[in-house]
Amino acid sequence: MELDESLIKYNQIFCPGLLEETLAVVSEQKRFVYYTSADTAMKVLRNQELWFRNATVMNDYSEISYGLDLIRTVFSGEEGARFREAIEDIFPDTIKKVEELLDGWERDWQLETYIACVSVHSSDEDRRGRLSMWRAYGNTALVVNNKPMTAITDLLAVYSMPVLYLSADELTNHLAKITDAVLIDRKYLQGLGQETLVAYVHHMLFRFAIATKHPGFKEEKEWRLYYRPTQALSPAMTKEVVVLGGIPQTVYKLRLADEPENGLHGADIPSLVDRIIIGPTAFPWVSYNAFKEVLKDLGVEDADNKVIVSDIPLRTG
Repeated sequence: MELDESLIKYNQIFCPGLLEETLAVVSEQKRFVYYTSADTAMKVLRNQELWFRNATVMNDYSEISYGLDLIRTVFSGEEGARFREAIEDIFPDTIKKVEELLDGWERDWQLETYIACVSVHSSDEDRRGRLSMWRAYGNTALVVNNKPMTAITDLLAVYSMPVLYLSADELTNHLAKITDAVLIDRKYLQGLGQETLVAYVHHMLFRFAIATKHPGFKEEKEWRLYYRPTQALSPAMTKEVVVLGGIPQTVYKLRLADEPENGLHGADIPSLVDRIIIGPTAFPWVSYNAFKEVLKDLGVEDADNKVIVSDIPLRTG
């Protein structure tokens, strides 16, 4: 993973901890997992595509709105005032420009953001999965390798980031770290010019809005994949109107393939799938055999050993 020097500096100032968390995924060879129903998992594999749904219809009804509400609460407080003062000391009227930009984009963030969610997978979950996720999201887990998630590219126009699980007090403390970094790197930021500083603060707020959740969800260890077609179109996305749960809606389907020229790195099914865990279900061995056959049809080697039946004794039905 090669990072641009300016990107590293931006993250060090405005996204404390993000760079370290991302690099740890690579250095520790962490994997991700997508918990879902057997039906959806089968469609992902057979169609070789991952669906991105509008944030307003996601499982957590407060997607994005929670982050925006938190921004308003924290930035109207004492630490918010200290942050604004630090930014204004670099270039006067920067906060005003950021607020004008935010006013123009806030509704678009809420209504035109398409999301797919995965979780960081631990090796001690290889044979059982995570009980809380089985209870919340379904009976099948697709465990995948990290290469597509950690590739640095703008070609795909699909991005990933770890979720921040923050209360108002926790975001206040997080913002304090950012303000301290702004004060330390004042001359560096001044040298970039006001337009860049406005963009940096705007993007910081975007991250808070798009990827902040209530700390009660922390055990999910979520990473969020997001697509914003109003800002940039992806060569690997297909748009379709479908009906899900009785709700007509637009979804975007990400092609799962190895197409470096389009920003897709190692996202084809044989390269992507590490294992499939069959969770609590009335007919686990029937599901095992079905997924094993699908993997074989898709050219996945050692398919027999890549489908595992969870040993968690959870009753279903």
